[in-house]
Order: sequence, then C-alpha cells, then structure tokens
Amino acid sequence: MDMPRSGNSTIVRADNDPPDPIAVIDSHAVPDVPSAPPAEAAWISRDWRYAVLRRTMMALSRLSPTTAVDVFDRVWFTPPRTRPGIEGARWLARGQPMALRLHGQDLRAWSWGDGPTVLLVHGWGGNAGQMHALAGTLLERGLRVVGFDAPAHGASGPSRMGGRRVSMIEIADALRVVAAAAGPLAGLVAHSGGCTATALALREGWTGPERMAFVAPFALPSMAIEPFGRAIGASAPVTARFRDRVERRFGRPWTGFDIPPLPGLRDLPPLLLVHDREDREVPWFHGQAVAQAWPGARLLATRGLGHRRVLRDAAVLSQLAGFLAQESAASPRATPAMARAELDQAFVSSGIAHD
Repeated sequence: MDMPRSGNSTIVRADNDPPDPIAVIDSHAVPDVPSAPPAEAAWISRDWRYAVLRRTMMALSRLSPTTAVDVFDRVWFTPPRTRPGIEGARWLARGQPMALRLHGQDLRAWSWGDGPTVLLVHGWGGNAGQMHALAGTLLERGLRVVGFDAPAHGASGPSRMGGRRVSMIEIADALRVVAAAAGPLAGLVAHSGGCTATALALREGWTGPERMAFVAPFALPSMAIEPFGRAIGASAPVTARFRDRVERRFGRPWTGFDIPPLPGLRDLPPLLLVHDREDREVPWFHGQAVAQAWPGARLLATRGLGHRRVLRDAAVLSQLAGFLAQESAASPRATPAMARAELDQAFVSSGIAHD
C-alpha cells in the first residue's frame, strides 16, 4: 500500500492556530459563497479531447441544436473511465468481495478488517482503489472499511442509462444497497461526486451513518451547468435546453441535487469537510456552501493538494481517521425501522421488482 504523503501540503492557518498543515475553520466564519459560478470549468482545458469537442459543439449549436443537446447529455452523464493504480489494485485484491446486484447488474464491492464499519464512496469517474490510502489509515484505527465501484465505474456493470452513462440517482441507489449489505455504519467518507450521491440518498430517506466526512464535495451541480456548457462550446440556448431536458427526465429541479438545502429537510449527523483552496475541478466555494448550511460542520482547508492528492495526504488522513474513530467505541445498532427501510430499498434495486 502507498504510504500516506506528508510533504505536499502548504500550511493554511487561522490566526493563533497551532502549527498544523491543516486549518480548522469555523463553519459560521466562512466567507459568503459567490453568487455567480466561475466563468468556465477550468479542468476541461487540460484535456485535448475537449478542444475537439468544443469546436464540434460550437458548430452543432448553430447548425443542429437538437443534436448539440444530445451530445451535451451524453458528455455530462458519461464519467471518465479510470482504472485503479498499482497500489489501488493491490489493495482491492486484499479485500473480501461482496456479491451485490443493482437493477440486475453486477455491483462490485469489497470489505477489509473488522470493527465498526466505515463506507468509502469514490467520486465521479473514480474507483474504489483511489481510496486505498485512507482505507489503510482507517484499518490502523481498528475500523472495518467497505468500498465499492459505482455503476458504470471501475469493475461494476453498466447503469440503466446504458453503456457508460450513469446518473447520481443510480449512484445513490448503489450506495444504499452497499450500505444495507455492509450492516450498520459508524461512518462514511465520500469524495467529490460521491458527496453529491450521498446527500441525494439522505434526501430520499436513507438513514445514514453516525458521522460523515466530505472531501472536495461537488455540492452545487445546479451552478455547474452553464460553466460546463461554455467549456465544451455549447451555446446558451443549447445549455438551457439540456437543463430543461434533465429536469423533465428526473422530475426534479437541478437544485434538488444540491447539497446545501439538505439540512433544511432533515436532521443530519456531524460532518467534517476537507477542501483544497486550489482545487481546479470542484472549486473551494462548494465546500464553503456546505459548511455554511450544515449545522456544526467543521471545514478543514488545505492548499496545494488539489482535487485528488488530498486523498493521500498524511495530515488529512489523520484528521479523517480521528474524526471517524470517535464513534468506534460505540458502533451504531440496527433498529427494525432501519432494517425494513433498507430491505425495501435492496429489493427495489435488485432488479426483482418492476423498474
């Protein structure tokens, strides 16, 4: 397993903080979230394929707007395909496979160790192997770890959308099936789009764990559509038509996928947030928005770790493990209501029931 990396983070401190590579920021002191999203999805400019897509979409927006909307739809719902690195693959090989199904398709999941259970949820285009450094740190704290590949990700099967396309709704369904199979959860750590799916599951009635941590949460999908559209060369009318199409498809507004409104809908567990100020894939203000909305949330700010290296930084891993291990002495107990709700969800998601 990779050793956690300790030399990459730049110190970010609040006034009078002790010398620590991470600053703990009071959620009530977080500056206001910007009212407008960034002008463009900055990370796209690094991929030459998006330069080709941009030129194509600019032409289609003028010549065939309906085709442009179709392309926008396919690109938005198709995660990049990634494979575990060498250390991630070794970590998965050490896990105990869990035989699960979702909507009639294979859902690959693994467990490691014994003790109170922590569920790890990877991000959009990620895989369970990306979380291996954190998983190892949690095992050292006496926790059991469960991870999974979301539908259309990693080794799991396709989603109901077909091929490599998938929605956050189906990823949230997968999370609930894995959680039901894993048993009562003492904690959960989600990264990026995994935070979006976790919040969606909670919005839809999932009981959830005793405490949670969100790393670089993709908290405001509703604010990401226009920047994404500009980045891929879609015209404003094409982007608006895509927005409307998705709302009709799922029967909910885009704000129904945002994380900040969640605390106004239900009681929630304690939350630890970690976000890098220089994250180019999910900007810092997403973490700010969650910290402002979630009662009692703690926001840890890093600098220089970006979107993925934050998952391997030794100081970050120590903070996450310490937060989750606080519940390890008293793992949650299942109740009949919890069991019934998760059995119902597992039955629907198994493919046995009519979709």
